[in-house]
Amino acid sequence: MTEAEPAFEMKTLLKDLVAIESPSGEPEGIRQVMRRLSQDLPQDMAMRWHDTPRGPIFEARRGSGGALLLGHADTVWPRGTLQTMPWREDGDLVYGPGTLDMKAGLVLAVAALRSSDAPAVLLVTPDEEIGSGASRPLLESRAREAQVVLVLEAGMPDGAVKIARSGVGDFHLSITGVESHAGLEPERGASAIKELAQQILWLGGLENRLLGTTLNPGVVDGGTRTNVVAGRAEGYIDVRVQTAREMERITETLAAPPRFDPRVKVEYRGAFNRPPMEPDPPMLRWFEYAASIWKHTTGQVMHGMRVGGASDGNFTARLAPTLDGLGAVGQGAHARHEHIAWSSMNPRLALLEQLLARAAEGL
Repeated sequence: MTEAEPAFEMKTLLKDLVAIESPSGEPEGIRQVMRRLSQDLPQDMAMRWHDTPRGPIFEARRGSGGALLLGHADTVWPRGTLQTMPWREDGDLVYGPGTLDMKAGLVLAVAALRSSDAPAVLLVTPDEEIGSGASRPLLESRAREAQVVLVLEAGMPDGAVKIARSGVGDFHLSITGVESHAGLEPERGASAIKELAQQILWLGGLENRLLGTTLNPGVVDGGTRTNVVAGRAEGYIDVRVQTAREMERITETLAAPPRFDPRVKVEYRGAFNRPPMEPDPPMLRWFEYAASIWKHTTGQVMHGMRVGGASDGNFTARLAPTLDGLGAVGQGAHARHEHIAWSSMNPRLALLEQLLARAAEGL
């Protein structure tokens, strides 16, 4: 930090960011978060804004190569949440919407860049919580230029990082049946709701819990009246897979589903919006290096975890070694008790600083 730059305090920045409500789909709040971040970034970083339909992507760059730091400004919390879920501190714990997911991670990125002169790029996206459809091209472009990608999503409760994440698919099941009077001519009808029930049972048979493959019909709807054999039904299915092979199996299977009543029409539409993040040798080498830093600075063993949730690391892991979950440690992401342990911030910062320095040299 030069003498011309203002003093910096991590908790002040975090409190300011939490006070800016930035739900996905509301570009103004997202832009305000990014502007506040830019005020504390070091002056030797070139800053750029990329407009998208979901809001801006903020990019700060120093030199070329080195590490790519990833964060997102959007949260799952609707505007007005602060009225019933305000910032508060309880001993070491700091509560508030977006503290853990992932405004504390953004604070760590700024702090690490301020204390380092290593080449690096910071990308802050506006749409991670809704799939990163607008951000994906730039994320992948910058990952191709990086030595390593450092994702500032929340760490696990014991400080573990995330070296594998599930791929995520969203599919819509549409069933067209044949309507008829349920009392007078039930035999002339072909119930879309009955077919839906059979399809849900079939979907359960596609799961493979040993491989981490799950299919969840989270929303269903159908029919018009109780005395009408249902002519339509639909369902929305969340799919999670941990390998590319399972992603291909599910995609191919849903493209040619069975029909339990030959008189109905069954169609699945959708795709995987995030591929699985799978550990590979380059990633594992970076993880081993991060674990050695963690052991040296904290005396603790760092574990690498496989988790069911997805992040922008799912996109970058195919293009560059990616370590995820390097942000603050806490609990309650997407829950009303969301919080971080403030004591986790300095150890995480020390880890990031050394990873930035090593990325400048190459592993």
